Amino acid sequence: MKIFIPTVLLALFMSGCFSDNAPKCSNEDVQDTVKQVYTNILDNAQNSNNLFLAGFTKSLPKAMVELSSFRAVAYDETVKLRSCKAEALFDTDQTMEISYTVQLDEQDSDQFYVELDTAFMETLMQQSIMQEVFNKNKK
Repeated sequence: MKIFIPTVLLALFMSGCFSDNAPKCSNEDVQDTVKQVYTNILDNAQNSNNLFLAGFTKSLPKAMVELSSFRAVAYDETVKLRSCKAEALFDTDQTMEISYTVQLDEQDSDQFYVELDTAFMETLMQQSIMQEVFNKNKK
């Protein structure tokens, strides 16, 4: 079963930080924005009128704690878009590879946008549910 969670886009304004290229995947501001996007996805889903979606997200970790092992997988010079992968550590001690993009604003090169690919969330949810079942069976 495929669950659709809308991809969230978040803009960040940084004065004078980025010349003509999108920030690197490992940039601290990008990392903070990726974590915030994850939190926003959960908040939006849990506050939605869609009970199935709200239930789905309840089994997910509440926070993305740390990102590491950054990899730039592509860079499109024309649109100033960097495609990235990283390992995400969640507050449940689960780790998962995530994908995201970073793109400079066309009008203002001091602003960038981060888009988080949510495909990893279904696998993360399945792992969380399996861990809950395992923990209950141990008791």
